[in-house]
Amino acid sequence: MADTALITGIASGIGRATGERLREAGWRVIGIDLRDETPDGVECVSGDAGDDAVLRLALARTEELQGLVCAAGLPPRGAWDDAAAWDEIIRGDLTAPYRAVSLGLPMLRRSHGAAVLVGSIVGPVEGSRRSPAYAAAKAGLEGLARSLALIGAPEVRVNVVAPGAIDTGFDPPSLPPEERRDVPLGRMGKADDVSSVIAWLLGPDAAYMTGSVVRVDGGRAIASRPELWG
Repeated sequence: MADTALITGIASGIGRATGERLREAGWRVIGIDLRDETPDGVECVSGDAGDDAVLRLALARTEELQGLVCAAGLPPRGAWDDAAAWDEIIRGDLTAPYRAVSLGLPMLRRSHGAAVLVGSIVGPVEGSRRSPAYAAAKAGLEGLARSLALIGAPEVRVNVVAPGAIDTGFDPPSLPPEERRDVPLGRMGKADDVSSVIAWLLGPDAAYMTGSVVRVDGGRAIASRPELWG
């Protein structure tokens, strides 16, 4: 029987690339997204990934769950001091992954599965003039993952993949994708650069990793020119 993964934010970007990669590797993939534009072969539950009822509906589609990927999220938006934007981003980027892992944990325990939360270098490494809410949510995600890794141990592994500048349309870049002076590798990443790491974290080759953060940022976090950062 194929392993089963639940992926939030399945319709686009990193979530879509991860769904396609896992399907090609023989996984059964169930996705959650507000848009019904899922990859071929993926079972979709339409709705808000931060809604417990939607999460329960998706989880009810399977008796076993080996992988959970929290890729849904909101980009920086609103004025930095917009209280409504703060609440919305914290709910979408931090509370929603917390609820997904909380609800999925019993099934992951039974299968000795793994969860991967999609974070960012914004927050844990960089501050954000545009969106303190986004930075706070992504920084909090790493603390959440470390805590959930302790709660889930020894049966469940929980890790974070922290992308840098990824060319997905999630947050339109201020510089051309192939001319990134702020990235040592010189370009924005692609969704597949991240999905490959997520698939690895879900698999047996990462069996001794939990509570870890893997940066996929082309070296931006080690760059020493913060004046170029957005």
